[in-house]
Amino acid sequence: MKYVTFLNSGCVEICRNMLASADRVGIPQDDFYIGCLDAASFDAMKKRKNTFLHVDQGISHYQNWTYDGDTGFRKIHYYKWPIIKRVYQEHKNLCWVDTDIVFLKNPTPLLVNRGTFCAQNDYPGLRACGGFLVFNDSPSTAALINDMAANDFEDDQILLNRFLDGPYKGNFEQLSQYEFPNGKIFYEPSFKNDLKKTAYIVHNNWIVGIEDKISRFKDEGYWFL
Repeated sequence: MKYVTFLNSGCVEICRNMLASADRVGIPQDDFYIGCLDAASFDAMKKRKNTFLHVDQGISHYQNWTYDGDTGFRKIHYYKWPIIKRVYQEHKNLCWVDTDIVFLKNPTPLLVNRGTFCAQNDYPGLRACGGFLVFNDSPSTAALINDMAANDFEDDQILLNRFLDGPYKGNFEQLSQYEFPNGKIFYEPSFKNDLKKTAYIVHNNWIVGIEDKISRFKDEGYWFL
């Protein structure tokens, strides 16, 4: 199992925190592939093996999540699936990890050699979250990646869910929300104490702004830098 993520220079510190959490739970550094979207982020991360400059585009600041078209967030996210495709060509057991995730346990034994493409549940939003994805070695998964990588006009999470409700419906499994909860579920007071025992990751989505994400990680003891 290999892992892949991407960043621009506005995400360096939160990406380093994610990687530090992976180191803490025993995921080898060499298992991570890091696609950089500008020269500054590549310069900051290049000491780690398997770091590459995918493109030197001009958006260097952190971009807040939005469904709106023609935004910096969308322009950056169009590079996500081509990066996945690039790494998948060499590594068919692959996991995509957003930079606003920390690892609490090593999930590799649960994720390797899955029979289907898997995604984190983004309840109460879309059923597949694009922030944590598990790819398997199958023609259907390869075709899904190719279709997603060809997209340069639509939000990737909306398009992904449309594909998973359509032509790729038979090759999809939701990951357990007890083991791979999204930020909405994990930080619900009624769930959090139990999920701290069962969760393999914490995904700090359902909150906008990198300062707020970092602050919440620090408050919860999940800032490892």
